[in-house]
Amino acid sequence: MPHPLPTPPNLDAVDRAVVFGSCGFLGREVTAQLLQAGAAVLGIDTRPWPGEAPRGYTHSAAGAAALPQARAFLAGGHGAALFLHLAGLADAGVCQREPELARALNVDLVREALEILGGTRCAFVFPSTGIVYGDGLARPATEDDPLLPAAEYARGKIEAEALVRRASEATPGLLCGAVCRLANLYGPESGANTVLGRVLSQARAGGPLQVWDESPVRDFLHVSEAAEGLLRLGVAAWTRGGCHTANLSTGQGTTVGQLVDLCAELFHIPRLPQERPRAEGARPSLLVLDNSRLAALTGWRPRLALRQGLESCLHSPDTNTAQASTAQTPA
Repeated sequence: MPHPLPTPPNLDAVDRAVVFGSCGFLGREVTAQLLQAGAAVLGIDTRPWPGEAPRGYTHSAAGAAALPQARAFLAGGHGAALFLHLAGLADAGVCQREPELARALNVDLVREALEILGGTRCAFVFPSTGIVYGDGLARPATEDDPLLPAAEYARGKIEAEALVRRASEATPGLLCGAVCRLANLYGPESGANTVLGRVLSQARAGGPLQVWDESPVRDFLHVSEAAEGLLRLGVAAWTRGGCHTANLSTGQGTTVGQLVDLCAELFHIPRLPQERPRAEGARPSLLVLDNSRLAALTGWRPRLALRQGLESCLHSPDTNTAQASTAQTPA
């Protein structure tokens, strides 16, 4: 008989939060959900907040120089305090071409934040990526599977995860960790550096839809549920203490071909065959993440069906950001 799930953590318990990378694809959604829950939010991003700052939100454009301000901000509350590290270089292709830049933004920046926050009572929420498992498993990946640092982006995430764990172990009762390995993110402003972002960009241009290879199987997660999952795991870590690593995913696999078919149906536009000739005997590429641990820690799982999520993208503007402050997982 399966164990009953715990009661989902109440996001209203968050008194204040720092969102490092608040103006990115994921950062804006996280910020919106925090403000809706009644938390005071300090957003740090070198880009300006788009439009008028909402009530309860303070913006700093100082980047890493604002981290001492973040420490003081988090220390001034009474409830749960979260630091969400959403800044970094999310484009895997750019990471591969510019490894020094990738390391500076995806590893060194995490180390600097952890050092400055040392001694602060907070949950350090870090979005990692499902790419750390590779794409060769014939089943959904679990957190206990071996990590495969086959590319620069994955290597940086693995190293940054270890930094969060060590910082949590070094400061018991103070800084705790929540590491989320994300599935493939998408949403109304998906950049074209992911397969779904490319398809959405083609759809907004009127089609036709075409991808390089329709055979990969991926786990597509809407940005709104990624944000909620990050926050719920952060509150769970704050409550439990220590460092917790969990996959943040739907747990459902969809082939890229099925994705293209669904978008063609929803957007009422034609689709073309894949660009690459079908290879006989090629190794299947599958990257789906098991979310059982997330459910066990938080009592919550993503619930938005892919069809509903794509419908939310139907009339949204196309925004391409190669160096967005997100943790997007390219296919």
